[in-house]
Amino acid sequence: MVDAAREAAATLAGARLADHYRRVHEAMRDLPICNPALEIEAIGFRPYGGHAIGVILTPWFMNLMICAADAEELPPKAPGETAYWPLTAGRVGFVVGRLEGFGRVDSCSLFSPMDDFGDHAAARAVAVAALDQLFDPALVDARAAAARRPALLDRRSLIFGAKRDETQVAP
Repeated sequence: MVDAAREAAATLAGARLADHYRRVHEAMRDLPICNPALEIEAIGFRPYGGHAIGVILTPWFMNLMICAADAEELPPKAPGETAYWPLTAGRVGFVVGRLEGFGRVDSCSLFSPMDDFGDHAAARAVAVAALDQLFDPALVDARAAAARRPALLDRRSLIFGAKRDETQVAP
């Protein structure tokens, strides 16, 4: 039951962020930076420790966002600084920000501006694919295997400092 409560809190945090950006969009609607084919949506928000992580899609940006879920605030850090968060795919830098009425939100830009997206479905599919890649356990396994693989050197590589690819090793 705790997992369901954490998932609900993360989903709610994403919905609150989307509501914030819908209010911002009211003032920005007619600006040329906004792609009129896109809507504002919270995509894939899930628990991340005691926080929430997901993608916010707007007509002017697509960001990976980390924010508080429930009452647990993110650790103290000044707006504008970079916070590094460990994700399944690796360590990712997020810009620290504060939203009025919301609190601290760390964001990592995926796309901005959003002119290249012809419709909301295409932008949403990209957001889902980005989340899939960031949280794919197979990436962790592939990195670990690559780190364990010994470097193969031949005489020329040893002298000039280049590593040989395993496919070049003769039996």
